[in-house]
Amino acid sequence: MTLITDPIHDGATDPVLVWNSAESTWWCLFVHRRANTRIGGAPRIGRCHGGRVAAASSADGGTSWLYRGTLDLPVEPGLNTFWGPDVIRHDSLHHMFVTFIRGVPDDPAWDTHGRPSPWHRQIHHLTSPDLWTWSHAGRVDLGTDHAVDPYVHPLPEGGFGLWFKDENRGGSVWLAVSDDLDGWKVEEQALAGWHEGPAVFTLGGQGWMVAETRGGPAVYRSPDLRRWEHRGALTVPGHAPRQPYIHPVADDRAAILYYAQTGRDSFGEEVPTSGQSSAIHAAELVLIGGDLTVRTASALSLTGHDSAVRRAPSAGTPSP
Repeated sequence: MTLITDPIHDGATDPVLVWNSAESTWWCLFVHRRANTRIGGAPRIGRCHGGRVAAASSADGGTSWLYRGTLDLPVEPGLNTFWGPDVIRHDSLHHMFVTFIRGVPDDPAWDTHGRPSPWHRQIHHLTSPDLWTWSHAGRVDLGTDHAVDPYVHPLPEGGFGLWFKDENRGGSVWLAVSDDLDGWKVEEQALAGWHEGPAVFTLGGQGWMVAETRGGPAVYRSPDLRRWEHRGALTVPGHAPRQPYIHPVADDRAAILYYAQTGRDSFGEEVPTSGQSSAIHAAELVLIGGDLTVRTASALSLTGHDSAVRRAPSAGTPSP
């Protein structure tokens, strides 16, 4: 099911759902990939840089969406690149963790899929009371200049985990921990080998992670959000589905959001994978017999704001 298209750049990617209590609406934050931007010469990688974080809102539980514009994220002056936002609400504030790249790189050296490059990727922390007005809380020091795809979730013992991909260590996923969302300590490797877009969630009292592999999305299960057991591939509709986001709606069901590419840009031309037009899609995840299966969905049905609270596995305490 196509959920959200990008009316500005035809390149919606990296979705995350957030409950906006001020409006009593659901928001989907996503990244504007500049799919319809013509860049001279050979196909250029700059199309996937210079993207800003945008918002669409839904007042009917996810049935229809209204594009609202882009967010002003005050990390550095100028036109910069943002990827993969994640947002969690804690202590009456929205906390965003987002990948930041200075400027708009446009050369082959950008491609750090498991390889270091001169174009540093950093994860930054911002806060907002209303999802519109953001304050910069600083860079998250993760001991690497090639950290991307942050995802934050409460831990069973209390505090929070932040999972991220370290492109300087083969694209593996690492875990950092924090008591307060401010000070972070890298604790251990979570997944070996190349992965992208780790999304952590709880269903059926168990911890789960869905992350990209070179063969598509894969599922991992954990009782404590540290020991991860591979549970197989996850087949979702769409061409080259990427950057999964999981939103539990019941103890045994969740919505999976992701972006899928069309293979061509909005001018009908074939372009590199990084520059193809894309839209946000959604399907249903169902827990059956201890494993997850995907069902197609004709509509997204988001219930009350309680489903926006991320909960740790088992007897873990929900984040306020």
